[in-house]
Formats: sequence, structure tokens, C-alpha cells
Amino acid sequence: MLNGKLVRVSLFALFCLIANIGFTQEEKIAGINLLRAEESYLYLDSLEKKTIFLQPLKLVAINRNHAFFLSLGGEYRARIEHTTNENYTTKNLTYYSQRVNLHASLQLGSNFRLFGELYSGYVTGNENIFLESDEIDVHQGFLEWKPINSSNLQTTVRFGRQEIGYGASRIVGIREGPNMRRSFDMARVMIRKNNSSVDLLYGKEVDISPFSFDNKSNIFENDASNPSFWGAYYRRPFLKDIGKLDIYYFGFHANRSRFNDVSGTETRHSVGIRSFSVKGRLSYNTEIIMQWGELGNSDIFAYNLETDWKYALIENSWKPQLGIKADLSSGDKRTGDGRVGTFNPIFVNPAIYSLAAVNTPANITSLHPNFSVYPIEGLTVYVDYAFFYRTESNDGLYAPPRFLAREANGLSTKHIGDVFGLQISYEINRNIFFDLRSSYFVAGQFIKASGDSENTFYIAPTMSFKF
Repeated sequence: MLNGKLVRVSLFALFCLIANIGFTQEEKIAGINLLRAEESYLYLDSLEKKTIFLQPLKLVAINRNHAFFLSLGGEYRARIEHTTNENYTTKNLTYYSQRVNLHASLQLGSNFRLFGELYSGYVTGNENIFLESDEIDVHQGFLEWKPINSSNLQTTVRFGRQEIGYGASRIVGIREGPNMRRSFDMARVMIRKNNSSVDLLYGKEVDISPFSFDNKSNIFENDASNPSFWGAYYRRPFLKDIGKLDIYYFGFHANRSRFNDVSGTETRHSVGIRSFSVKGRLSYNTEIIMQWGELGNSDIFAYNLETDWKYALIENSWKPQLGIKADLSSGDKRTGDGRVGTFNPIFVNPAIYSLAAVNTPANITSLHPNFSVYPIEGLTVYVDYAFFYRTESNDGLYAPPRFLAREANGLSTKHIGDVFGLQISYEINRNIFFDLRSSYFVAGQFIKASGDSENTFYIAPTMSFKF
């Protein structure tokens, strides 16, 4: 069966991982991109000696001048997750998950490229396998064409299944928390001129199904449940080139949505502006999003404000940073008034607050004081304490990505709870990465008054091997 094959693949990947430990950490080379389709290994052609693990696979020449070449890569990720008092109940849950993915990038001259990636996910001991298990499927597969490809101007067109992620993942984020990541069947045009860029896109989200080659977006079916997505994302330098300014518009359409007391067909438009920069010891990221549209017979007006500031306390090898993050996501003020005020995070990264994904930024006001240090090269320790409140008492609590988890039920108390979070990450080298995330959720008055209200503990050690 396929599960047995997955175990054998896992053992092989583990062997490769152990064999790779001997590569020196001091070698300063390009890292592995979170979006694997964006990697380029042409620089290896000019190097005289072996620099990276499995280097022959990264640049397989088809002709002598490397105008045609193949690049291969992949990942094996293993995780053990444990939750005490899952969903505020007395139920405990422990399970193992793994993800194996392999990709190939075929460069056909300077203007054409084919990219394909297969994903396989396996999970055991978890009754809820949504977004965790998939025997095997095409995660990405697209044709890329560059009609203009000069040093200061590039125009790239992509057709097919692909991953995308923009900004700080407030609207469109890479779904890295669950075992299976998100992809879209879409057409995308990317224009890069000097230090500025603009992306234009249209597509549909791909549904994850647990069997072989059954993931679909139903992009040509108007009545399908897959949400449609379109928009434009513009980025340019800001503050004399020490920062960046993002301005974007995204459209969203779903045949079935529910927020507070309204359900039906949803068409929502989002306009956002994001500014971020690092200057000296201070870094910041601030984003404002406005939304409007229709849900059923009701009008939508919603908003989100997020800011994340960090300050380096001491300039030494540990680089201690003190930070504060705040989020204000609008909720619905009144029921039955023909208006929807709940912010829709659309394709938000579900781990935006924590890997446990307790809350999502809809009808949420939160404050996150945090602290981080870097004791040795490659090691990061991050600690935060978050306070969560409902923005509006007449609206409920939402779970990632945008599902109503608990209704308001006439409760006036807004305090959802507090979360203590810990993340320890260690990057041994460009191929091997360890991550430990843990959180402890203390139920607030709203959780206690609306149902099960046990405090929840979550921990997830993760190992990732990429090549």
C-alpha cells in the first residue's frame, strides 16, 4: 500500500539527512526559498568546486551552454503534534504527520520554463485529517513565459497550478501550519522594473482530497464551492529605499459563506496598504485593509489594522529584541441590519498567531508583547504572550481560515483568552531545519460562558529536510 511506500521514502530521506550533517555550516550560499518555484541555481555553473548537498541535481545540463537545463529538489517534513484539551474540551490528541514533496524545473532557453511539484502527506492517529492527509497529487504544475527579459525589465506570465504568498500573510499566505500547503489554479502576470514590481492574477483555490490525483479547483465551473480569487499587488521602495511600500487590491467570490447571522453567496473586495522597514535597531511592519461587497442580501463593510514593531535592545551576538504586535479586525455590530461588518481574512496563513491556530483575524482585537534572542548561529528563541478579545460583542468567534466556531449567543463579555507561546528554531545548514512550537491557552470569560472551556496546551516538534 501507499503508506508503506511513504515509510520507505521517509527512511531514505532520513538517511540523506544524516549523510548531510557533515557539510559545514560556515559555507555562505543562497538559502532554500519557501516558494520553491522561485529558486535559481544558475550561479552554480560558475563555481569550481562542490558547494551544496546533491549539487549535481540542481543543474542538470541538457546542452553545453546551459540554455536548456533541469533542476530537481524536494522536502521531507516530519512532525509530532500533541494537544491537551483539544477545542477547549477534555479530549487529548497526539498524532504523527509527514510530508514528502518532489519538484522539477525545466528551463527551455531564456524565455520558457516548466515547473512541476508532487505532494504526498500521511497522518496517523488524527481523526480530523482535513488538510493533513493526501496520498499523492500535483501541488504545482505551470508553464512560465518571459516575453520581456532584460536586466532592468522583466515580464513573466504563468499558467497553471501554483503557490502564492503576499506581504505578511494577512490576506494571502502560504499555508505552512497544516501538513498540506495551499495552491491555486490561476493565470498570473508579474512585471519587475528595477526595484518595483506588480503582479496581476486570477484563479481558484485547489481543494485538498485524501486520495490520489483528486485535488481540483473546478476553475471552469461557476457553481463550484472553490472560491475564486483575483487582484493586483504593487510593491515599490519607500523611505529613501530603506523600506518597502505595498499597495494591493484583491477580489474574492464564494458560493457559500457565513459570517455571524448572514449566509449566502459572497463577493468581497479588499484594498490594502502595507509599509515595512528596518532602520538601525528598529523594525516595523504596519498594514491597513478595507473591505466591501455583498454577502447574500447584505452589504459588507469591514477592516483590519495590524502593526508589528521590534527593537534591538543590545547590539551583541545574541541580538535580543523586544517587540509588540497588535491586531484589530472588525466584527459585526448588529444582527438583522442588512450589513456585515466581520473582516474576512480570505487565505490567511492559519498559523499567523500560533501553529495551534486557535484564532483567526476576524472579529478579533489582540495584543502580543514578545521577546526574541539568537544564542548561537542558526538558533532562534521566540516568546510571546497574547491577549485576545472579540471586537464586537454581537459577533462570534472564528476559526481558521474563516469559519464561525462559536456564536455570540447574546453574551456581552469580550475576553476570549490569553495565549503563552514559545518557538525554538534551529537551522543546522541550508538543508536541515528543526522547529519546536508550543502554546498554552487560558480560557477567557467568553469561552467559559459559551461552552467547553478547558485550558489548552499544544506542542509540535518538527524536522524538515530540503534539497
